[in-house]
Amino acid sequence: MCGIAGILTARQDLELTPILDGMVRAIRHRGPDDEGYEELALPGGYRLGLANTRLAILDLSAAGHQPMTDSASGSWITHNGEVYNHMSLRPQIPDASFRSTSDTETILKGWVRLGHSFLASLRGMYAFALYDARRRQFYLVRDRLGVKPLYVSQVGNDTWVFASEVRALLGTGLISGCLDSAGLNSYLAFGAVSAPWTLLDGIESVLPGEYWRFNFDQSERDLRPERVQYWRPPFDGDVGPPLGHAEAAQGLRPVLVEAVSLRMVSDVPVGVFLSGGIDSSAVVDALASKGHQLHTFSVVFGERQYDESEYSRLIARHFGTKHTELHLSPAQVVDEYERALNAYDQPSIDGINSYFISQVTRQAGLKVALSGLGGDELFAGYSYFRLMSRLEKKWPRRMAWLVYQLLCRKSPNSIRTQKLGAILKDGVSRLRRYTVCREVMTDSRRAAVSAGMYNGKVAPIPASVRGALESQAGGLDPVNAHSLFELSLYMANMLLRDTDQMSSAHALEVREPLLDHVLVEAVAHLPGRLKLHSGRQRSAKALLVDALPTKLPRQILHRRKMGFVLPWERWLRHELKEQVASVLSDQAALETTRLAPRGVEAIWTAFLAGDPGVRYTDVLSLVHLLHWVRRHRLKAPPKGSEPEHEMAGLN
Repeated sequence: MCGIAGILTARQDLELTPILDGMVRAIRHRGPDDEGYEELALPGGYRLGLANTRLAILDLSAAGHQPMTDSASGSWITHNGEVYNHMSLRPQIPDASFRSTSDTETILKGWVRLGHSFLASLRGMYAFALYDARRRQFYLVRDRLGVKPLYVSQVGNDTWVFASEVRALLGTGLISGCLDSAGLNSYLAFGAVSAPWTLLDGIESVLPGEYWRFNFDQSERDLRPERVQYWRPPFDGDVGPPLGHAEAAQGLRPVLVEAVSLRMVSDVPVGVFLSGGIDSSAVVDALASKGHQLHTFSVVFGERQYDESEYSRLIARHFGTKHTELHLSPAQVVDEYERALNAYDQPSIDGINSYFISQVTRQAGLKVALSGLGGDELFAGYSYFRLMSRLEKKWPRRMAWLVYQLLCRKSPNSIRTQKLGAILKDGVSRLRRYTVCREVMTDSRRAAVSAGMYNGKVAPIPASVRGALESQAGGLDPVNAHSLFELSLYMANMLLRDTDQMSSAHALEVREPLLDHVLVEAVAHLPGRLKLHSGRQRSAKALLVDALPTKLPRQILHRRKMGFVLPWERWLRHELKEQVASVLSDQAALETTRLAPRGVEAIWTAFLAGDPGVRYTDVLSLVHLLHWVRRHRLKAPPKGSEPEHEMAGLN
């Protein structure tokens, strides 16, 4: 893992070194082992500045220094991430001689000789900027699933800046620092902004599976990239020949084991995050089958309803791992909360847990850890997968209406009742049902907290993303459609972004083997019915469980599902109450975000009173946003930049 940054410009009056230096200062935490700068003169009078902060994982020597050049062609690269199969690709690169065992050198020399078609061979997580001198082209590239981030901003017609984090772009001094209205609306809806939007005006994200290509033409002074979507999660209506459950699981087993084993490629020790759930246990199972001696890590709480230590200890004993626990007390959270909030590059409601598990792993001396992220999204692990499948059938839908009527009588103001009612409305699309499930703030709450600026007539997902998802999902069964939504939205915009920024705060690299693109492709081509457990004897995510090389303990397979959630309900009402109240009453931050003080106060008061219609996520979304705005001294959205009402919205 590293941090990358750079500037591409046609201007001759810009001093590139101070700009690069400002970006590096902002992302130095991502790569404390080494850093470097390069300034290049390109054809047509263009100039390119590249920078890198390095966390040395593969080839710890000076030969892995970045930015890196291919001296034979004059091409350059700055790279963040890991390509796990890079050594096996080297024999396929004609006439290449290597001076390191770095994956960065493999990417560079493979690209120089084979062009962008070399992307199809890469198996890993990556974001890189590459100048291809032979073809007179410059590329910004992001990996297929969006594990590694890449942000871009255009400054005038002749300059682009790019980096691993938005705070690095703020560090250039070229960005206004104004909030973005569309991004704010999206953030309030989901607790994390939907890409390619960001929370900052003029900054956007390169999408997962996308590259931007700049061609240098002396007759054209405007720098206008061609944006190419080179990969999407390959869900389609054609699921191939009919398979039974056992046959499908058997076919997945070697793909799964290979995906996990590849992530052990490292010149430094590798640990594993272990919650005791099926996903992280599956990672341990696959690695143990290959004889790896593992060091596992978990978080332990005093609040028993949140504590999973019984199960993580069981897996650690079962597979004989060296196991380290972080005992997280309310006092520790209070002491560390501000530093954890400072780690956000963009805020969300779900990153603090990753901050603490990353902290204890790094303190144990490790630079790399494996995570079970992706199992629920790929193997239909969330309960709503079954609900959505049933709602497309006549009789289960009628039963759902009866349940809704009962809930209206018993708890009409609860979030569960409101969401079920929205899902059951006639004419609601699959994507809209999905977004209702994932919404943090309902349409009415967003309208109240923003004095009517954001409401149901303002879509919280970019139109281009909505259109692509709705088009692809139209021919899918309901399970695969919602798996597509999960991977493209919740996973990419919240879970992966949070994992990257919070692990980066501790200079830790996190790898997600269940998001290996070869594994994703194999699972995507299976019918949704194989991904739902059936009958009382089957565990959740039975397809994943049965694809494992050995059997997991019965207690793990049939335990109650728990997410990795901190005890926010208690902490916000007690230990963190004073800190939270201070942030929520910050008048300057409220004015900057254009949030209504009375609306914010109403949410906080209702939460403290135990109102079932207000959850801790409502509070966290506001606290984390306001703290982030205050820390970075941001400005209000430009006047007249309110997002346009889209009457169709998400129907």
